[in-house]
Amino acid sequence: MAGRGARRSSEFRAYPWILKKLKLRDWNTANPNRNPKGEVWTQNECLANPEISKALGTKKPENVVIISSNIFWTIEAKEGRTNIKTAVKEAQEYANYINNSSQVIRVLFATGVAGNDEEGYEIRHFYLKSGDWKSVVVGKHPLERMLSKKEALRIIDSDSPNLERPDLSISEAVQLSNQINETLHLAKVGKEERALFVAILLLALHEDLSLQYRNDARIFINDINSRAEKVFRDSGRNELWELIKIRPSNETLEGQARALSDIISYLKEADILHVAQSADVLGPFFESFLRYGNTSKELGIVLTPRHICWLVAEALEIKDSDIIYDPAVGTGGFLIAAFNRVRNQVPERQLKIFAKDNLFGADDTGKIAVLAFINMYFRGDGKHNIKIDSCFSYKLVGSSKSSKKPKFKEGNERTRSEVNLVTKVMMNPPFALKNSIQKEYHFVDHGLEQLANNGLLFSILPASVMYERKYSVWRVLLLEKHTLKGVVSFPVDLFYPVTTESVGVFIKKGVPHDVDEDVLWGRIRDDGFIKRKGFRVEKEKTNYQSLLNPLVACLRSWIIYGTKLSAKPGEYDFSPITSDELVPQAHLEISSLEVQAYNQEVRRIYKDISIQIWDQRQQLEEVSDV
Repeated sequence: MAGRGARRSSEFRAYPWILKKLKLRDWNTANPNRNPKGEVWTQNECLANPEISKALGTKKPENVVIISSNIFWTIEAKEGRTNIKTAVKEAQEYANYINNSSQVIRVLFATGVAGNDEEGYEIRHFYLKSGDWKSVVVGKHPLERMLSKKEALRIIDSDSPNLERPDLSISEAVQLSNQINETLHLAKVGKEERALFVAILLLALHEDLSLQYRNDARIFINDINSRAEKVFRDSGRNELWELIKIRPSNETLEGQARALSDIISYLKEADILHVAQSADVLGPFFESFLRYGNTSKELGIVLTPRHICWLVAEALEIKDSDIIYDPAVGTGGFLIAAFNRVRNQVPERQLKIFAKDNLFGADDTGKIAVLAFINMYFRGDGKHNIKIDSCFSYKLVGSSKSSKKPKFKEGNERTRSEVNLVTKVMMNPPFALKNSIQKEYHFVDHGLEQLANNGLLFSILPASVMYERKYSVWRVLLLEKHTLKGVVSFPVDLFYPVTTESVGVFIKKGVPHDVDEDVLWGRIRDDGFIKRKGFRVEKEKTNYQSLLNPLVACLRSWIIYGTKLSAKPGEYDFSPITSDELVPQAHLEISSLEVQAYNQEVRRIYKDISIQIWDQRQQLEEVSDV
């Protein structure tokens, strides 16, 4: 009995960890006996349910979770990671007791948790299918993090324990990165190095998922480096590796090794290696590190939200025959959006060829471009065409004799045998820094130069480039050579916490703009995201694709096929250019929503002015009294 009591005392340490992870995965961890919306009982709290009490008597698992009114989930914890099998066995036994006793409720999930705060935790989930407990897996690998409510319901709905595409939202990716940031901060890892540390660790784990700290800090760091280096060496990118290799000092070696060991647990728990292969979670994940260290601001980088990358890939109807180029590649969002769209069209073998031969990017912010390489690595064999240098130093051309795949070549002069093969350019150029020679529109010019005739270019630009007088000559020259197909304005807080008025422009190369030619003008007011703690995250119960699909369909139909779909006055419509200002606000009608927003803004300004006048009067009265 004393031994059992000691074990219970140790297992008690796991309670806060389990509740924290359940809450992170959208479960309401309140006691259902006290809160009607609560979903998690801890220890003997579950015995308040008569069906559970009848089945278990005085027995009680660590937690019982309510999935629905009659479907439940048992969780059992054990001290020490080696006891995971025992934890699973007991969780299943509790579930079986209830299922054999009750005709009212069913326990379909049983989870074992084993470990402690010092060595971390192992977690294994099982689903009851046709009377047998089946491991909850992602592909062929057990799910090693807490199950989310959405995932539990999805498993029940499909009656399959295989989660082909694990659910990890941008909000959760940001939360995870914040946790890792704090861990690396305490280990004295500089802000600008943190994203790279995590990137290296992801590569190392991809090579060896069993990698772990074994009491020797230097050996552990060397193990991480050697596994990550193999990826660069096999890809022929040794020069990239020298930019990012982990080189701790003697003073920081021990602390950084322990920090990286902790981060391995966080990454496994989030199952981020599997997530990274099906969705661009690494983009916002890396971005949160860059913002945390102000790296993106210092470099003039405004990283493109992934739902905008999706919108552009859909609007341009990216196919496996396209050759894609991003001259300001950042962490690779546009290339990955192109890859993901093609993924749904072709077999795996053809997809790898597309990734290797048809996706090109350049960026002169070396360590950030490395992140693009790593992001792409999880979608192929690592042999990707990321040039870590200024795009303006190169041309991207093929040979007229063998025009299958373009290559980067130094200089901008073209020989007779060199031809443009790029069919589509997608980019978000760095918003110009004060001391920078290159402005945003220079990237547009460069992108157009790489395109084949009739190729399509999309670029995000500060709205000022499309309406301010100082850029008017550039706009005139643009229309003399190329066709403006569409301009879309984005929410002002799209790049929050940076606030900037921005637009997306769609241009067709090599055909002068006809003055009678219609342009598709569009405005996105609601993209399905809200501001929260320094980031924009998805609204609950809102799907950004369903919100943006009508505009996407209209853009694709017009840009690719020259066909006009029904417009939506005030939001998107067709008309020729009637103003030197090439922005939607100058060409779209004012909608009732705009009038309402205008009236609200007038009231706000009036209130602010009234408060200022009142404050000034108070100050004058105080001076008069003196």
